Amino acid sequence: MSDSDTAPAPAAPATGSHAKDAPGPAVHPALFLIMAVCSGATVANVYLAQPLLNLFAHSLGVSDSAAGIVVTCAQFGYAAGILFLVPLGDVRRRRPLLTAMLAATVLMLLLAAAAPGLSVLAAAAALIGAATVVPQVLVPLASELAPPEKRASIVANVQIGLMTGIIGSRVIGGLVGEAFGWRAVYILAAVLTALTGLVTLLLLPRESARPAMPYRGLLVSLPRLLRQEPALCHACLLHGALFGAYTATWATLVLVLTNDPYGYSSATAGLFGLLGLAGAFAAPWAGRFIDRRGATPIIGASLVLALLSTGAYALGGSTLAFMIAAIVLVNVAVQWSQIANQARIFAYLPEARSRANTVYMVAVFLSGAVSAALASACYGAYGWSGVCVVQGVLVLAGLAVLPTARRYDQQNAEVVG
Repeated sequence: MSDSDTAPAPAAPATGSHAKDAPGPAVHPALFLIMAVCSGATVANVYLAQPLLNLFAHSLGVSDSAAGIVVTCAQFGYAAGILFLVPLGDVRRRRPLLTAMLAATVLMLLLAAAAPGLSVLAAAAALIGAATVVPQVLVPLASELAPPEKRASIVANVQIGLMTGIIGSRVIGGLVGEAFGWRAVYILAAVLTALTGLVTLLLLPRESARPAMPYRGLLVSLPRLLRQEPALCHACLLHGALFGAYTATWATLVLVLTNDPYGYSSATAGLFGLLGLAGAFAAPWAGRFIDRRGATPIIGASLVLALLSTGAYALGGSTLAFMIAAIVLVNVAVQWSQIANQARIFAYLPEARSRANTVYMVAVFLSGAVSAALASACYGAYGWSGVCVVQGVLVLAGLAVLPTARRYDQQNAEVVG
């Protein structure tokens, strides 16, 4: 056991103090790449069930609607994991924390693969979602380990892995499920999680003791962090509005594509999700720009793109070219906004990155959930045009917050560079 393992941990730092980073440890050249791969492999576990619902129904003797509970449980589990586990990244060494998360995820994936009925599968999905919040620990850790002049670029690269995992899980999961059955999908996910997680753990640099804080105090500090740091509040409002706008149209898009005038099958409509990779391809440029010029110009650009996509979506109700353009624009916008807002809050809160990421992700998740419900109601009442109005109003709300964020960065130029 090393001295750092037995030495008392320092007291937890005050939050919102705009402390500067201490020099970080040397890292393996491949670490950030494998972090991106591991983020993709683990976040995919949350979305495994989405293309498998009909297979669950046939195999377990339940209706398609009943099988949908697996997706719901996975999403609620992920939200719980973000809220209750991710803050530990500020007060625990990340290697043992990630080891526990990865081990639990693999075990729950294997439990899901062996589930004899829907209730066990749904429970396993909830536990998988809670344990597989590995990317939400890795993103703040990547920001901490990255050289300050490359921080946004490295966060962008990890986000590329995360986005690719979300999209790839739906495509690959569906293909593997059709060929080998849904249980094979969970076994494959367990293998990928174990392999990518093991390599990530092996490459992580040695950490000193983390600041001490009781778990209850850790959770209590979350709302205080939001009150004390305006930049975190800005980020929750800015990306919450944009992600809500993105979710509003995305949640109801399949209804448009499978009805007149398009009339695509569900499988064909699902392929439109591959257009989301446009955001991943555009992410590296945004990261480099943020490192040079700051985050708020990219946040502004992302909101403008989202506003343009609103108009394109409205026209896309009857014209395929506009629909494709809208999907590309809004996916680039949401990816740019995510990178820029996370880079910004990590710069302001270097001693509380995991907790800041928790507050930020919970706010964004809630915004997406409420916006999806609102969009579904508007679609039933007003059709696709009503959904487009919801997206437009949310984007305008984000644009209204942007000047305040820009002024705050100008007043704290020594922090954000």
